[in-house]
Amino acid sequence: MGVEEQLTSRLTEAMRARNSREADLLRMVKTMATKEKAAPGFSGETDDAFWLAVIARYVKQQRKALAEFEKLGDAAAEQVDQARFEIEYLSPYLPEQLGEAAVRELVKAAIEQTGAVGPKMVGRVVGAVMKAHRDEVDPAMVKAIAAEELG
Repeated sequence: MGVEEQLTSRLTEAMRARNSREADLLRMVKTMATKEKAAPGFSGETDDAFWLAVIARYVKQQRKALAEFEKLGDAAAEQVDQARFEIEYLSPYLPEQLGEAAVRELVKAAIEQTGAVGPKMVGRVVGAVMKAHRDEVDPAMVKAIAAEELG
């Protein structure tokens, strides 16, 4: 069963169970996909890779929102809870990300490969790592480690 079929099936189950939290999340993901399909210049297929990219973008948005909501403290406790739920619910669809030690090794290899020296070359190192390992690493972690290694 493809990702789109899984999402549709889970949406149907959530609606039958009157689980509005889950149903709203799944509707949001489907809405994002519909917007991307309708965007000017879209000519790709809506295969599993398309759906996984949509889910990855949504999770990335929620992670950023979660960080902002956490800064607000108790005033945004409900939003923090919702963002965490959405991230946890959609995470099984995303590829497993590498840990800090593995990312550090990739950054060191990219530094060696690109011949980067000094903090001004962080972008080149990050670009090299992201080009080769886009779905496996967190870009913020790559940048932080590259800055540390080249700093």
